[in-house]
Amino acid sequence: MQKVFYLLAFILLSGSCSSGTKKSETTSEVQTISAEHLTQVKFDVKGMTCEGCENAIMTSIKKLEGIQEVSASHTAGESVVKFDSTLVRPELISEAISGAGYEVTGFK
Repeated sequence: MQKVFYLLAFILLSGSCSSGTKKSETTSEVQTISAEHLTQVKFDVKGMTCEGCENAIMTSIKKLEGIQEVSASHTAGESVVKFDSTLVRPELISEAISGAGYEVTGFK
């Protein structure tokens, strides 16, 4: 009886451990960004205090379609984004920044 218990415990633990090591499947779509529609906008961002904040903002923005380049600076309180204006609007970028927990006070 004890052997059966150990065998069942081993099987259950083996299954749960291996499920955590599975690689997540991601599809990699190649975005076609048009050079003639590239736009650069500077977003004034309130609430950034460190490099972690910068990374959070950049990660949120990079998830959007049409983003070519993004930077953020907590010392300057801004994020500069270069994007294809036919694929994404500044308002959506602003929403992504807000969704990361920061306040956009303006953009130009």
